[in-house]
Parts: sequence; C-alpha cells; structure tokens
Amino acid sequence: MMPRNARAKPKLTDAQRHERFVETAHAVEASEDPKDFEKAFKKVTAPVKPTSPSRP
Repeated sequence: MMPRNARAKPKLTDAQRHERFVETAHAVEASEDPKDFEKAFKKVTAPVKPTSPSRP
C-alpha cells in the first residue's frame, strides 16, 4: 500500500512515451525488419480458428 503522502508521477505525453519506447527498443537491440516482427508475433499469438457456418 502506498503512503498517503506519496505523490503520483505526472503522466507522460505521447511524445515522451514514444521516446521511451524507442530508447528501450534500441537498448534491447530490437530489429526494425517487419519479417522479424511477424515471426515473433506468430510465436506469441494463437492461430485464428475458422468458424463453422451457423445452422438455420
């Protein structure tokens, strides 16, 4: 539980949030290649299951 006298951090602007994201991406040596993104994305998402047509 936070102490009552603790102040909340000010919210970041979109520009500040973007800058932190870019800095973190560089720090972890993230790839900018879209193919690398697709490969990683497929690892963390489940394939879409086709839905069966509804019966009348």
